[in-house]
Amino acid sequence: MQSAISLQIKCSVCLSDFTDPVTLSCEHSFCRECITGHMQASLAPSACPECKRPYNKEDLKSSRLLRNMTSTVREHLAELKLDKSTSKEREETLGHSEMERMLMCSEHDEKLKLFCETDQKLVCVICRDGDKHKGHVFKPVKEASQINKGELKNALGFLAKENGQLDYMIQQQTTEITKTEEKSKTLSAQISAQFEEMHQFLRHKEDEVKKQLEKEEKKVIEFMQNNQAVINRRFMENKEKEIILQSALEIEQPDHFLQWWNEKGFPMTKNMKQKADMTPSDIKYMSRVKDLSVLPDSLFLGPHETHLQFFVWKEMLGSIKAVPESLTLKNSRESYLKVSPGGARIRQADRATGMYKDFNPGTVSEENFQAGQHYWEIEVRGKQDWTVGVKMGTEKQLSAAKSAESEILLHLKHSKGYVLSCEGKDTTLNTRDKPQKIGLYLDCERNQVSFYNGDNMSRLAQINYKSMHPCCLTLVPGLYLDGKNSDPLTVCSYEFSKH
Repeated sequence: MQSAISLQIKCSVCLSDFTDPVTLSCEHSFCRECITGHMQASLAPSACPECKRPYNKEDLKSSRLLRNMTSTVREHLAELKLDKSTSKEREETLGHSEMERMLMCSEHDEKLKLFCETDQKLVCVICRDGDKHKGHVFKPVKEASQINKGELKNALGFLAKENGQLDYMIQQQTTEITKTEEKSKTLSAQISAQFEEMHQFLRHKEDEVKKQLEKEEKKVIEFMQNNQAVINRRFMENKEKEIILQSALEIEQPDHFLQWWNEKGFPMTKNMKQKADMTPSDIKYMSRVKDLSVLPDSLFLGPHETHLQFFVWKEMLGSIKAVPESLTLKNSRESYLKVSPGGARIRQADRATGMYKDFNPGTVSEENFQAGQHYWEIEVRGKQDWTVGVKMGTEKQLSAAKSAESEILLHLKHSKGYVLSCEGKDTTLNTRDKPQKIGLYLDCERNQVSFYNGDNMSRLAQINYKSMHPCCLTLVPGLYLDGKNSDPLTVCSYEFSKH
């Protein structure tokens, strides 16, 4: 037994008890110092000394379980060794006669030949007949020893079987941990790919809007520059005339001035007048500014300037592959329930009287689901009372008497708040939010239903179900409340036509 235990705590490289054990991805374990030295000594890529499977430094994982087990076994072996050594020393010290004396009854000085099964202790023949052991069951020492050894073997066999199962469970759990780590890596890559796809869309849209901006800027500026060129040309012409006229005023000799006036001044000023036959007191000059104006900034990108994110979101939504699924609500032919054409909306019928004011019928979807993951959004707006959820069962079962154990429902109950119903039990949800939309995620692979605030995508509740029957969506528009809760529940659709 001791050698079997020792084999479990030895490193196959140094053949010694484990010190700081580490486990490779292949599940073989070694001392950290040994495997590190093995890596440094090997010229080829590192491989497991046991199975030759390649590994790298990142695969070395400290094994707390093995370290604890090694420590426990080592302590146990040390105790066994100490007990054996102590027993041997005591036997050598006391001698055979002393050991014989220890197997004698201290009260009657008789040899302990019997074993009291009631008290589980060695006794002598006289003890058997005494009051202390009256009515007890006795066995000869040899027979009792065989019986108890048999019981010990049974216990040992049970423990060995249990440990075998535990060891198998450890291996299985290790496998599941590895699978989870690999799945996490796969999901991480999938998330990165999907975000990269959205990033590419956004970068493409950003370039497209910027090019549109550049085009609009070029068009507007070109128009404004042409207007500025006309203004510049008239300014230069008028400035030239201003300089000429100013220079003429500086001519001191009258005859020289009149000579200039005859040749240039009179024709120039005549062309500046509105009418040639005006008297000197009524002279008005033609303005070269009056028909001009400064063009204001007119650059405008329309919705992309004022509602850029919304418009891009709408375009992006059309390119998303997985969108909330569309489905059709059954027309239950209930007179107090109105399902819209197309089966996307449901509401309580208007009522002329207060009769049946607490009657609260609902319906289910025509489609049912037994595999995959599905997501819908139901618009509840400001309704004061409604129910959204899933029902499990075949069409025949659903049409039969209502079974609270086959449905998971989220209610907004009038004046009571949000309530989650599952297997006939109600649980109040503490939330300050009052969402305008409720998201429902059905995971048939994991038998799980989740409810979300469709406005900010925060999770309101998540619950598992046991039924293996197909599921369908169920909607109840809520109490009529004298017309105050007559708005419909609407299954949202985000499908866009592709151009």
